[in-house]
Amino acid sequence: MLISSLEGVKLLDASILGLKKEIRKTLDETLVAFIENLNKRSFNNAFFDQEEAKVLNELFDLKVKIKPVLPLLIHSGAYEGPCRVGDEKTLDPEFERLQAMKNFEGFCEKVRSGLTEDGELLDPAVIEWGEDWIIPEEEMAKLDKDSANVDLYLIANASLTQHPSVEIARRYGKPIVKLGQVSSVDISAYLRSRGMEGYALIDLEELNRFVRLFKVRKSLMNTRILIVDAGKLLPIGVVSSIWDLEDVKMRFGIDYKRISAGEVFDEMDRVIRDEAEQKRAEEITNRLIKNADKIHMKEEYIRQSVNFYLAAKNLMMKYKCNAFVIPCFELCVKRIPAEKKVTFCLAHSLLKDEGYPSACEGDISALLAMTVLMYLSRKSAYMGNSYMIDKEKNIIAVHHDVPGLKMKGLNAAELPYEIRSFTMGGWGATLRYDFSRDKGEVVTLARFNPTATKLFVARGELVGCGGFDKVGCSLRAEIKVRDARDFFHKEMDFGHHLAMVYGDYVDDLRYLGEIVGFRIVEA
Repeated sequence: MLISSLEGVKLLDASILGLKKEIRKTLDETLVAFIENLNKRSFNNAFFDQEEAKVLNELFDLKVKIKPVLPLLIHSGAYEGPCRVGDEKTLDPEFERLQAMKNFEGFCEKVRSGLTEDGELLDPAVIEWGEDWIIPEEEMAKLDKDSANVDLYLIANASLTQHPSVEIARRYGKPIVKLGQVSSVDISAYLRSRGMEGYALIDLEELNRFVRLFKVRKSLMNTRILIVDAGKLLPIGVVSSIWDLEDVKMRFGIDYKRISAGEVFDEMDRVIRDEAEQKRAEEITNRLIKNADKIHMKEEYIRQSVNFYLAAKNLMMKYKCNAFVIPCFELCVKRIPAEKKVTFCLAHSLLKDEGYPSACEGDISALLAMTVLMYLSRKSAYMGNSYMIDKEKNIIAVHHDVPGLKMKGLNAAELPYEIRSFTMGGWGATLRYDFSRDKGEVVTLARFNPTATKLFVARGELVGCGGFDKVGCSLRAEIKVRDARDFFHKEMDFGHHLAMVYGDYVDDLRYLGEIVGFRIVEA
């Protein structure tokens, strides 16, 4: 009887040992196949990204780098208790590990196949920990090698992921994202209460929206403004412009380079003297003339405005900048524009159509709002003074000669346009777009306050156009808003230039404010 029992135990041990070997073999094969598949997909994605990265401002090709992590709690044996239920097979640590890896592979595949093009899934990682509730250093160190390249950690479902998620956030200072419910909000609540970033998202659809908006934040952190000034940062005509750029740099990551107006005009002179630059200027001028519906000025003056655009673009490249702002009033009184027969309007339009935010009158509040809107919409933005046309019908105007030809999309066809001089003297090229073509279309308006802590936003409907065939800064989009009086009164905290893009992005801006760190004031 005793011998039979011992033999039975030996047979059971042998059976369990065989099962463990079989599970380990299957696990190893699964891991190898998993990694091979990921390497193939990573190669294909890298090739695809290279092919796509040939257009516009390179910030539009940024990817949000997402690191999937499985915090895997491995129990010491097969036992049941208040937190575990199962049979001997399903509770076996090796089976537990194998099942978790299969689930993790399925999770990564689902995310990868459904992920927005704004995101990129990095190689997944598994960190194991045990019943002592301590994550071994060698396990945490698995995340070290690509931590600098990670934008956010995506935590996969497993048992008790809260503690490892918190430790990852502490160690790397990156946002933690978890799909699903229960533990996801447990993690986010802890992190947020301690000044870290945690996001609980319901499903892949919510993840994609979050990634799309997080890309805007990442793009802001990679934005560097070329600021042309005439000795003072605060423009004489826009005293509501953002004045503390170091604070903006600290909070949003936006860098800047200040240069004198003299440097821009010196570069313009160099462009005019340089044969290769003049070939570029001629090509751009000819294209603008060829594609325009009508021309209302001399070719030589259009070309002069193109020369200024090339000078601005060259200096942006020299100083590694991807946004531009220049004052008007301060330079106008120096009579340099009159001497060179140039205004800056065309340069603003052309830069925006290439995906580079570019603002008039040295207005950084408008520039920053424009930057957010362009990164969010992938469209060229319009900007201008805002004022009321009809308070009873709730119609306002946005008024400047800087429409883009890519206001319906940076990768869309150019809009129809005419070219007209800014001045009575016939110089200063401006593009003119007839906004009345788009009656009924929804637009989003925005502007930051002088401290860049609040963003004024409003949705409106295009109802007309004005100043299309006038000289001077005359072009205006006429827009119906919800309440023109409320709109005006809320502008008191923000100022008089507004950035505008086609489409309704108010809800996205509200969510973006939470992610980036600014309040929304909606009119």
